[in-house]
Amino acid sequence: MNLQGLGTLTVSLLLGTSGLARAASPADIQKSWVFTTRDSLTIDLRLAPSLQPDWTRSTVSLSPADRTAAVQHLALAPADIRPIAEDGVIRITLPGLHVSAWEPTAPALYRMSLDLALADGRHATLEERVGFRSITAQDGHIYLNGRPIFLRGLAINPPGRGIPEKLERSRAFAEDYIRYLKSIHVNAIRIPDDDTWYDVCDELGMLVFGGNYSGRVNGGGPDGSPTAAVRWYREDKFHLISRHPSLVIYALTNEVAGSGEAGAQWNRFLGAIFEQLHPWDPTRLYIANAGYGFGRVGDIDDLHRYWGWYYQSPFTFLHLRDYPGLTPTGKVQPITFTECVGNYNGPDGRVNLTPNHKNPLSQLNWTGHAPSTEQGALEYAHQSFTVQQATELFRRLRPQNDRLSGVFPFTILFNHWHDIHSFADMDPKPAALQMRTSYQPILLSWELYTPQVYAGTDLRPIAHIVNDSDDGAAIVDAELQYEVRDAAERTVAAGTVRVPAVPYFGTARFSLSIALPASLATGNYVVTGRLVSQGKVLSRNRVPLFIAAPGFADSGREPTASVQLFDPVGPTRAAFDRLHLPYSLLAAGAAPTAGSPVIIGENAAPQVPSKLAAELAALAREGARIVVLRQSHANPGAVAPLLPVAVKMPTTSTDDPLYPPPPRPSCDSFNINPERPDHPVFAGINRRQLEEWSDYTGWSEDKKGWPEIYPVTDGFVLAQNDDVRTTAILADYSAGLEGVALAEFFTGRGSVLFTGFDLAPRAGLDPIADRLLENLVTYACATGGHEAHPLIDAPIEWGTYETEKGVLTGITSGLMLNSRPALTGSYRSLPIRVTKEGHEFAGGRGGWNSRPGLVYVPFGRRPFGPYVHAGWSGVPAPLNPDSSTGSGRFWCRIPAGRTKAVHHIFNPAGEELTVHITENGRKVTRQIAGGATAIVDVPLDPGTTNVETTIEGDRRLVILETAFE
Repeated sequence: MNLQGLGTLTVSLLLGTSGLARAASPADIQKSWVFTTRDSLTIDLRLAPSLQPDWTRSTVSLSPADRTAAVQHLALAPADIRPIAEDGVIRITLPGLHVSAWEPTAPALYRMSLDLALADGRHATLEERVGFRSITAQDGHIYLNGRPIFLRGLAINPPGRGIPEKLERSRAFAEDYIRYLKSIHVNAIRIPDDDTWYDVCDELGMLVFGGNYSGRVNGGGPDGSPTAAVRWYREDKFHLISRHPSLVIYALTNEVAGSGEAGAQWNRFLGAIFEQLHPWDPTRLYIANAGYGFGRVGDIDDLHRYWGWYYQSPFTFLHLRDYPGLTPTGKVQPITFTECVGNYNGPDGRVNLTPNHKNPLSQLNWTGHAPSTEQGALEYAHQSFTVQQATELFRRLRPQNDRLSGVFPFTILFNHWHDIHSFADMDPKPAALQMRTSYQPILLSWELYTPQVYAGTDLRPIAHIVNDSDDGAAIVDAELQYEVRDAAERTVAAGTVRVPAVPYFGTARFSLSIALPASLATGNYVVTGRLVSQGKVLSRNRVPLFIAAPGFADSGREPTASVQLFDPVGPTRAAFDRLHLPYSLLAAGAAPTAGSPVIIGENAAPQVPSKLAAELAALAREGARIVVLRQSHANPGAVAPLLPVAVKMPTTSTDDPLYPPPPRPSCDSFNINPERPDHPVFAGINRRQLEEWSDYTGWSEDKKGWPEIYPVTDGFVLAQNDDVRTTAILADYSAGLEGVALAEFFTGRGSVLFTGFDLAPRAGLDPIADRLLENLVTYACATGGHEAHPLIDAPIEWGTYETEKGVLTGITSGLMLNSRPALTGSYRSLPIRVTKEGHEFAGGRGGWNSRPGLVYVPFGRRPFGPYVHAGWSGVPAPLNPDSSTGSGRFWCRIPAGRTKAVHHIFNPAGEELTVHITENGRKVTRQIAGGATAIVDVPLDPGTTNVETTIEGDRRLVILETAFE
């Protein structure tokens, strides 16, 4: 079927009874709109004032666009005609039509022709292509043609994303793009107003969420005239798109104020607009304020939440169950997230460090200081995981909240945008493949909050089935086939469950018990499943699983290591017993034995007498290692006597659903960054295994509360940044890595280790938690590896994390990551004012991610401190904003025999700038010409092996490299 060009509205001339002289002028029909429901057609006409229609001789003809059926001729009656506006618009309504429905799986289209007879004998014809469908909101659901539908959406799409304009405006590209989205089961998208794209969506059956994605209405704000705004929407914004059956939701604004007096003003303004627009076009649903409106105005309770990108965790989506803040109006409306997920990454997977404040902090949160060669794979994985959490939880949590009606990830699904020659060049990311799984119309989804277990245990996943089948049919005569497979895809355990009938738009859940053989080797596995009916696979899905052999946790233990354990409250003692860790109990009134390390049990700090605290401090100064396990953030003062420096303990949770979110960092975290992955405390543990730990409470999603899956539950921060001088931050977390998970505080000849890891309750259940606890005990008993700062024996390429080796943590150093665009292809010719190379932060808050192909990558660091990540969005803000001078500092060890520090400093400004570099008190000052890179040498005293470096200068300066020679 060739439908090309049928979407163009046509006003054509017809011969009257007396020949060509009786033809109407196209200007006689000044404007027209066409709306449809499942069985009705509405045509709005603005006619020339002098025109006198003869409605009794006017007709409407309908024929299938593919010409498969006969033409229907519909006579008009006076009851079908009525004026609807003061500006001369006439509405023709034809109800009770016998037509096929426009459906995403069968997008039936018709040719509509209005033969308008005029009183003077002339005729004019209005021709249009239409589709008949109804879209309504009832009882908290969205209904398409009378059947509930879940919107499986995507919010970032062309046009306007940097694809060559000639290509992205072509029908061939639009068709290939939409066909691909349908192949990964997307059924709704957000696109700008472009007739070609709307025509293709009409033809291929893609629902569209369109309208006004702006914070302005008719060029102004909420103090404007609602009447003028209605005219603007009707005449300008919605005129060309309202004729498309694929358009099912109008947005009136995007992310305007939703609370306070500004929010109240917008609500009044948009409410007045909605009251007039809805009767004008009742064939669509309305979101008045996309993202922030909470359904106060319009038909849908719509939100934008980036849980798991630049704030909070992917598991925050569990609040979809029952958080009252999602529905503050009290109305029973469908709930949609028309923006979520985020995770902007470039063609190699790395986070696109655009000069927008959200991206650099997010990158540190989710991929941390991993080597640059691993960053892309880690971000691909995190983007896919966040897509999975957002989309699958939206669907499988419907039994707890049946108003969950649609989700639109605002994320970049393709690697290549600019300089492509066809859609085939775009290269889908792994997240697109995840979407193909998570958006299956019939979804098998795994609930597994124990991703790390021992061989020989019973695994208890829950399988969810969600029936959003395209044909609206029930699932009958089906079975669930499940397996556990090893890395070579060999089956190590399997089973089958019969599945009772699941009605359309219904769900089912099955609690399974899978016995894992005790003989399994340590490694990565998957839990995989298939839903099969009458020999046909309806759905597939899998989740990763780490299985450890029984001896995994103690494989690095020193067999003779024994510690003194202070644990009057008991949980840590029980964990030691379960793991067969040797210890002797240290009583509250007893003195610790010199030469034997001491472990303070979890939440035992409040029971430590002041005398014992003083004795432990003395032991540490004399060379002992003291380990203070997790202490509750509810009693932050209890740990103070046990540490040689002051710390603060955050109290908010990463899953606090408030928006804007509470201050960073949270007390807990899903994703932990090992700053020194080669440190003995992380022996046998990789970064992936510090993301999510196994729940120890038997929690499931049909229960209240939250799973205990976060490795850190009681993190902390240094009260004074300068204390990093004597502190080894071994692991950190949160946006910007502002929280500390594990640190070693050096005092005298010894040290105190303090950790926020939640270890004791997992003993015998999570092998990674057990291994970390055993490593801490082993390290406390060891005599080597006792260094406060990393060894730098090769040049540091600033911004390349593997060369920095953990000398910078969080924002304590004051050396802020700089980025510049990695320009490829046609972007190499972009003017400097567009890319702002070298001036991203100094020149202002920077750009946005409207062109995914314009990828920013790390490029040195800046002396920006002291600074903070201000507000919930994390804009780097100097503490002395009136000064252009910033500073940064770091400490490291160097091999013996090095005689100087060599720094490469780039000046991106158009003027000469001065830099001051101090090494262990010896200062060198250098003027650097604009646009030049200077090499600054600073001599070191003979025998130097520990170095304190301070760099001061204009905040625009970029430190590219440091070497000790």
